[in-house]
Amino acid sequence: MPEYYNNILCVSKPELTDGNPPVMTAHAYDSYVRRHPHVRLRMGKGKGTPALLSWELLREDLKRRYRAAYGDPRAAAGPCYTLKKLIEPDYKAGAFYATHLIAANTNLPAEKQREYATNASVLNAVIRMANEGRALRKALGGSKKVSWTAISEQVNALRDELKHSLPANALRLSHKVAQYKTGGYASLVSGKFLNKNAGKVVDPQQESIMRQLLRKHNNFDNAQIASVYNSVAAGLGWDSITSGTVANLRERWGLETYSGRHGESAWDNSKAMLVKRTLPTQPLYYWTADGWEVELLYQKTDTDASGNSRTTYHNRLTVVVVLDPSHQYPVGYAIGERENPELIKAAMRNAIQHTAELFGRHYKTLQLQTDNYSKKKLTPIYEAISGIYTPARVHNAKAKVVEPYFKKLNKKYCQMQPNWAGFGITAKKTSQPNAQYLNKIHGSFPDEAGCRRQIIAMIEAERAECRTAYVAAFEALPEEDKHTMEFNEYMYLLGDTTGFTNRLSAAGLVVTIDGVKREYDSFDAAFRRHADVDWVVKYDPTDCSRVLACSTDGRLRFELEEKYVQPMALRDRKPGDSAQLKRIGSFNRQLKSEIMENMQQDYNTVAELFETHPQLEGTLAKLILVDSNGQHKDNRNAARLGAARKELARQNKQIETAQERTWAQEQEAWLDSKVDFTKFLNQS
Repeated sequence: MPEYYNNILCVSKPELTDGNPPVMTAHAYDSYVRRHPHVRLRMGKGKGTPALLSWELLREDLKRRYRAAYGDPRAAAGPCYTLKKLIEPDYKAGAFYATHLIAANTNLPAEKQREYATNASVLNAVIRMANEGRALRKALGGSKKVSWTAISEQVNALRDELKHSLPANALRLSHKVAQYKTGGYASLVSGKFLNKNAGKVVDPQQESIMRQLLRKHNNFDNAQIASVYNSVAAGLGWDSITSGTVANLRERWGLETYSGRHGESAWDNSKAMLVKRTLPTQPLYYWTADGWEVELLYQKTDTDASGNSRTTYHNRLTVVVVLDPSHQYPVGYAIGERENPELIKAAMRNAIQHTAELFGRHYKTLQLQTDNYSKKKLTPIYEAISGIYTPARVHNAKAKVVEPYFKKLNKKYCQMQPNWAGFGITAKKTSQPNAQYLNKIHGSFPDEAGCRRQIIAMIEAERAECRTAYVAAFEALPEEDKHTMEFNEYMYLLGDTTGFTNRLSAAGLVVTIDGVKREYDSFDAAFRRHADVDWVVKYDPTDCSRVLACSTDGRLRFELEEKYVQPMALRDRKPGDSAQLKRIGSFNRQLKSEIMENMQQDYNTVAELFETHPQLEGTLAKLILVDSNGQHKDNRNAARLGAARKELARQNKQIETAQERTWAQEQEAWLDSKVDFTKFLNQS
């Protein structure tokens, strides 16, 4: 069928070659378009898009054969210049409306941008149809007069298809065309967007009053603000406003007024620009800590002074978690009734202790971030376990990357438990647990110990899930990024205390920890020289085999180990007992030798004093402190100390003999336990 292509009447190749008989053969067609390429206006692109040839440029003999086969192509193709065919996308209009501002920094809504660009494209076609006399005559049946009624009919026929919003009335359409010719693209923008419907709050004084009312700390609602504003407007002759106007202005001036209603911290968290950060790439690069009131309920029974008991079921525990965001790994945690400095300290201790469990030694983190709770008291601890301590800005909720982790734990673990308390108070009611059913089953809620087990299982499950990857990442960590924490520093800052002091006795330091009496001592001889010091004992509740003894001012610190307990009966001896016994004997002998050396040094010093000060000759002090035989000091020292050394050697020999005898007895006892000699007796 003939059709218009770029407003040129065309016939297709199949019409010329497929007839019976054809207008021209396929071979003749190929030869014709090869010699006259200008006749073919469109190349063929498959069955649905045949090649098109210009009717006007065809040879006259081909036209005659075509008319004989199909009739007049002009009648079959219909009018060329319909409005739809004249409409083309106006890309300039699209760009104009995309960047057009209806107020300061305010663009048109996207749907309005599309609507106005479409209107411009339709109006362009209408103007073209009206201006081109030949096209208009063809479209309107030969009339030379512009018929806006006919044009309007075509415009309205395209309303649903193109989604334009041009006037349906012919007269109003002609006025819109005239307006568009004069004002261009901007004339199509609605008056409400051009602020032609002037607001009632436009004067700078009016705006200032309104903003002041919107930022008042009283946090007035829209109706209250409208009432106060109208009382001022009535006295000044201004227009009154409605609560709807206030709502619009509240939205417009939210940035300027939000801090007055909600405070600076709320403004920082809601309106200020957010700093976007990436998670740490390696373990130990960055830790963060925070407390979480776990959404698990437990029952608790309290008894008052009169003996009356009362059980409550709304109780919740708090866990302080030290999180390494690099692998979302809970490196440390501690559980308590409420968040306090001691609970935070316990979580930090657990974190450092857990690094020893994972990596073999206590390690610090390169950076630690916490909130500002009890910062003054806890800062020394924070700084000790990290290379850099960076507290979050006060009330800066955006810095708490650990809070989304708590939300994940709540949903992943807590929600699966029958004693789940729900999400936060700001959550939708439809996502909260059935309160009536919780009330029915509260008798089955766990006690505090059971709730603690639930939380421990949850944290340990998280650790197990990513422990392998976390340890592997640590192994690949550069050595310069691994910073150990020595036992002395770890225990001094993070260790618990009994609340009492202890003095050194023959048994060492006798300390009661959690109701258990323990004895501690040190193989550092210097520790025994401070028998006059009241020692504060720092210990790790999870491992009491080693403690740190500190003076009350912290200047003296000694690492102590729990005393090895020897069996009284030789028959009860076990491997390692003899080694520990020899260790103590060796220490005592060395200590005695040091004391003998000190005695010798003291005697030499005193003797030299009297020899260099003749005025002390004959005094009672010299008779007491120095021999009267006038020997040279070296000879005197040898005579005086010889007997002492001989006695010390004799004592050491006795000890060695006793130890050898004890060893022989141990061997004999061991053989007795292993060999039955009756098997070798009375054999005939």
